[in-house]
Amino acid sequence: MRIFVLLLSLIFSPVLFGESTGWSTYISEYGWATVSDTHQGERSLSEAIALVPDDVWLKHFRTFPSGEDVKMQKELHNFLVSKYPELHNEALASAGNMHNPKVVFLRAAFQEALMSTSLVTRINASLKSRCERITSASFEKFTIRKNGNQPTYNAMVWLSSEKCTQQGDQD
Repeated sequence: MRIFVLLLSLIFSPVLFGESTGWSTYISEYGWATVSDTHQGERSLSEAIALVPDDVWLKHFRTFPSGEDVKMQKELHNFLVSKYPELHNEALASAGNMHNPKVVFLRAAFQEALMSTSLVTRINASLKSRCERITSASFEKFTIRKNGNQPTYNAMVWLSSEKCTQQGDQD
């Protein structure tokens, strides 16, 4: 019985699964893992990645951009303003709900903006030694909330990686 309790405590240990780092990790029985931002504690992404064995593919990263993530909000805003000013302005002038046509038209641009963030750069830097890299972004429930002059971009974001086919693919 003691061994069983010990095994359960190890399985559900927050340190083992990255909870104490601000990221949690789910390891699938099929050899891949998902790392999710918990918005709690220090966001030590590199610690959470280091907890995943090298033979397990870090297939997905999930995060929820929020108003508290000032850096990411600024990066998303600056990208959309500089690359898609007209679509962005139309979306901001409309109701920012996910079904609003003006927000729907901004979805592809939002995917590009996500791929340009420093979060993707940081993840790719951490994945390089594993011969993996983020290759796509997707999301659910994309909305734009307006608080005064500053918009907040909200969504459940999925960043997906691919394994390198050879060492030259990392560049």
